[in-house]
Amino acid sequence: MRFDAIAFDLDGTLYPNLRLYLAAFPRMARKARRFFAFNAARHALRARGAVFPRETDAPRDRPSFRAAEAALVASRLGIGEDCAAAFIDRDFYDELEGLFARVRPYRGLKSALRELAGAGLRLALLSDLPPKRKLDLMGLSEFFEVALCSEDTGFLKPAAEPFAMLASSLGLPPERILYVGNSSRIDAAGAKAAGMSAALISLRKSPVADLVFRDWRKLVAFALD
Repeated sequence: MRFDAIAFDLDGTLYPNLRLYLAAFPRMARKARRFFAFNAARHALRARGAVFPRETDAPRDRPSFRAAEAALVASRLGIGEDCAAAFIDRDFYDELEGLFARVRPYRGLKSALRELAGAGLRLALLSDLPPKRKLDLMGLSEFFEVALCSEDTGFLKPAAEPFAMLASSLGLPPERILYVGNSSRIDAAGAKAAGMSAALISLRKSPVADLVFRDWRKLVAFALD
């Protein structure tokens, strides 16, 4: 086989985003200003990951990442950083994760994961948001050898650090890993820049990905070729 491991993004990759949006809409409507501020902070941190001097002011771990995130949200909302950090933890790292009890994975995903693992491939996960509780609630934890969060590196995908953490955690060279995501710009581009192969679950063509699919059987066939 061309790969030793298959690693996956989580949000929008293991389940359709629409299912989470429908479950989260009532909360988003009540707290729209906070949601917009949080999303803006994440976009800013993702963009800064491409230009931060790594040896100076870049976040280096999850606490420093969370501090930078809270500072951006606080600045946007005109509130204190402690207040921003408190509602981020509550609204985005607690309540929102709880909604995954109502989110179902893509049809065909579990069968694909079983077939890949049965063929001897190691399965891993790398998400920009904490994945472990989500996987538990969706009944997917059993499939993954490691479940990693980009925040632990201080950076979000497509920065190099999260993908380097993934390869290191698996003890594999990047070229032996296939990364599966749903964003050409974030997942496929980041994986390819790190030396990995990339697959996308998408209806759109991608000039970056080695495979674009909607049927999980197509991913299995590609990985086991």
